[in-house]
Parts: sequence; structure tokens; C-alpha cells
Amino acid sequence: MQPDRRTLLTLAVLAVAGCAGAPAPRPWAETATRELNLALASFELQGRRVGITRSAAASGNLPVVVYLPGIGQDSDAGQRWVAAWAQAGYAVLTVQPLEDDAAAWRSTLARTGEFRALGELHYGEAMRAQRLAALRRLLTALQAQPAAAGVTLDWQRAAVAGYETGAQAALDLGADAGAWQPRAVIAISPPPMDAPAAAPPLLLISGDDDGDALGLFTRPAERRRAFETQRPGAGWLLNLPGLSHTALAGTLAPDGWHAQDQHRGGEALGRRGGMGGGQGGSHGPAGGAPRGPRSGSATEAAHADLGEAQRLSAAFLDSQLRGAALPSNPRLQAR
Repeated sequence: MQPDRRTLLTLAVLAVAGCAGAPAPRPWAETATRELNLALASFELQGRRVGITRSAAASGNLPVVVYLPGIGQDSDAGQRWVAAWAQAGYAVLTVQPLEDDAAAWRSTLARTGEFRALGELHYGEAMRAQRLAALRRLLTALQAQPAAAGVTLDWQRAAVAGYETGAQAALDLGADAGAWQPRAVIAISPPPMDAPAAAPPLLLISGDDDGDALGLFTRPAERRRAFETQRPGAGWLLNLPGLSHTALAGTLAPDGWHAQDQHRGGEALGRRGGMGGGQGGSHGPAGGAPRGPRSGSATEAAHADLGEAQRLSAAFLDSQLRGAALPSNPRLQAR
């Protein structure tokens, strides 16, 4: 069941609420519950906060999507993806398995501008193994309880989705055929990596402008390697032109950033490239009239049109978890 047109329109309006002359966007919880008819809850599990989002009208055993945020993000990230899947009838659980990933942009490496070293650390083998082990522990604990936050979860119909390091971890679940496997994986802006031999059906989402501000690789096309090495008949690539890496995070600009991210007449504002879907730009002295979000800012990224990706990712989930037919689309390439 794909999100309806009204839902996607509401999400798009929310995304552009920081445009020049527009009022400050309302808190996400208010918009989610009042305009999108979503129910939000959270709980603690193994020292990590797990967010759960579903349609307020949903009942019965709900199929599950576990969403894993990227570097420097916590369980509040990826609202645009989460809302679209919840509107499509899924219970979406969002969790950041490692605190070190959540706190990445507050680390010494980030404060000293050592971004390549930061990327090598978080994508490197040691943290990759720690993240996967933490994720498996969390999944085992989640599956041990029939309901979470009052929602009955159907783990027989479950997918795992992720962005950046979260995409890496979602793909890594397929490396151990003897352990629990999701029925589908959605990898959004993953690092260059091979798909495991026994990987579940995969939708990889990237784009021609899906670059790497950490400097670990140079060509956005390198992110597609998991699709290119996925077993035939079980992989799909959604290549989105014109969307930056930050935009693909699907994360709304944090409260208050809509103001600092405005161009102001007569001012040359400083710039810091967005990374991990959670970085905005520094701003110069205020002055003049606001004239739209700055290039590279978190607010500009939140304006990006993800409507087609939201619809097709929900359709992919329906095809793998509900047995629906996957619609044909010129942007959707099958392996």
C-alpha cells in the first residue's frame, strides 16, 4: 500500500517550509500527528532509544521496517522516509545501534576537521563489526517481545533499511545465512561494498549527485556496487538525478536551522558542505532580506523532491512483504 498523494504533498510542503518568507516549520511531532495522522512513540532497549512510527489508523499485526540512521544521526533521523513507509501501513522502528555513530559530529575528529579519518573510522572494519553485533542484539531483543509501544509487530514480514553506515549494516545482515534475515533490504547511499552472497532482495537508492564529502571515494556511481554484485533477480537500483547525498538522508532540517540557513541580501555567507544528512552551514552576519536556503545547507537538502523515491520504496516493500506487483518505472533498474 503506497502512501497517498495527499500524504506526499504534506511531506513536500513541510520540507519547503523554510523557504524565503515562510514561517518556521512546526515541530515534527505536531505535524506527524495532526497532519499525517501518524502515531509516534519511543522506548529504551539495551541503552538505545528506539523510535516507532505507524499510521494512527493501523491495527492488527503490522509488517515491520527497521530503519538505521547514518553517521551523526540518532533515532529522530530520516523522517521523510519513515513517514512515507508508516503511511503505507508499516510499523517503522528507528534505532542507531552505536552511540559512537550518533555522536560522530561531536567527536575530536569532527571538531578538528579530520573528516576523511572520521569516515575511515566509522566505515572501517572494527566499527562495522561492532555495529552489526549491536544490531543483531537489538533485533533479537525486539523479536523476543510480541509488541512494542502498544503495536503488534509481524516479524515474519520485516525489512531493514538504512542510510550511509545504516545501509552498510543492513547489507551486512545478509552475510550470515544462519542468522535471522529480513525479507528485504533498502540501502540508501551505501558506501562502495559488495553485496553478500545470500543477501535478501535489495533496493539500492542513490543518484548522480550522491557524492562523498568525507573524501573516501570520488565517483557517486561507486555507491552502486552492492547492486552490481547482488545476485541476479534480487536487486533493483533507483537512481535519482539531481539529489545530493544530504537530501537522500530524508531528514528534515533541525528546529531553528531554517533561519540560519537563509540567504540574506547583500551578504556573502560562509559555507560548510552538508555531511551525513545532519550537517548544515555556518552563517555570516545577519542582514538584508532572506532569499531562500543557502546552497549546501540542511534546509536546502530538506527541500528536495523525494516523492518518487518514497512511492517506489513503499512499492518495493509491498512487493517483498505483501506479495504485490512492483510497478515498472524508467528510473527503476532490475538486476
